[in-house]
Amino acid sequence: MAEMDLAAPGGTVAPGARPFTHGRADVISYPVTALGTRTRVVESIGGGVPLVCLHGAGSRADRWVPAVPGLVAAGYHVYAIDLPGHGLADKPAGWDYTAAGFAAFVSAVLDELGLSGVTVAGTSLGAHVAARMALARPDQVSSLVLIGAIGLVPLPAENMTPPAVLADASESGVRRKLALLVADPLMVTDAWVREESMINSSAGATAALTEVAGFLLGPCNDDLQAAALLGAGLGDSVLLVWGEDDRWTPLAMGTAAHAALPGSTLAVMPGCGHAPYFEDPDSFARIMAERRAAPTRS
Repeated sequence: MAEMDLAAPGGTVAPGARPFTHGRADVISYPVTALGTRTRVVESIGGGVPLVCLHGAGSRADRWVPAVPGLVAAGYHVYAIDLPGHGLADKPAGWDYTAAGFAAFVSAVLDELGLSGVTVAGTSLGAHVAARMALARPDQVSSLVLIGAIGLVPLPAENMTPPAVLADASESGVRRKLALLVADPLMVTDAWVREESMINSSAGATAALTEVAGFLLGPCNDDLQAAALLGAGLGDSVLLVWGEDDRWTPLAMGTAAHAALPGSTLAVMPGCGHAPYFEDPDSFARIMAERRAAPTRS
C-alpha cells in the first residue's frame, strides 16, 4: 500500500502518518500460552534492545506495527503482545480483566520467552499494566515508557468510556472510536474499520471488552501506581509520552503524572491524539532513540 493511499482523494494527513498496515513486512507473529491462556506475540525482524509493547483497551498488538521499522532502526527488538480478551488472544469468560490480571499474564509471557531487564512501553491501559509489572517483577522491567497513561493519576469522569461504547464492534461504532483515537480523521480508512470490527466481534470479545470497560469506569482510579513507583525509586526510569491533542486521556493528565513522578521525562507529540506512536511513528522512534541513552534501573 503506497503511503499516499492513507488519505481520502483530495485529502491530506499529518506528515508523520503511515497506513495502518505499515510495517507488517517487518514482523513475524506466533502464539504463546501462559497461565493457561493463549495469546499472539508480534515480534520485529531485527533490532537489538528488547522492547515489550502493550496496547490499550479495545486495541491489539497490531497498533504498534507501524512504529516497528523506526524502532528497529533506533536499535530496539520489539515484542508486541495481545492482551487476553483482545486481538487474536483467547477471550475466556471469568478471566481477570484488570491491570493486575493483565500484568501477571504479560510477565508470564515474558518468562515463556526468556526475557528479562526489558523496557516496557504501554499505552493507556497498557501503561497501567506496565507500571504494575515494574513493581511486581523488577527483574523483568528495567524502564518504562508510558503513553497516554491511565493508572498514574485519576482518569476524569468525563473521559471514562461506557462499556457499551468500548465493546461496540459495529463498523459505525468502531469508526466513531477510531475517529476519537487519532487527531487526524483521514487516518480512519474503511479497511482499518473493517479489520477492527471483525476482530472485536470475534467470539468472547464483547463480554471481555465489557469487563475491561467496567474496570476503567472506577476500579482503575482505586489502583493508581504513581506513589508506588516513586516509593520504589523508579521515577527516573519513566518516560511519559503524550499526544498534544489526546481526547481520551487529556494532556493535563500527562502534566499531572509528570508532577507526581519527579525525575520522569515528559515528551509531548504535537498533532497527535491518544496513539502518538501510531499516528507519528517516526517522531516516536526519535524519542525512543534518545531514550536509549538515558540511565535505566539495573
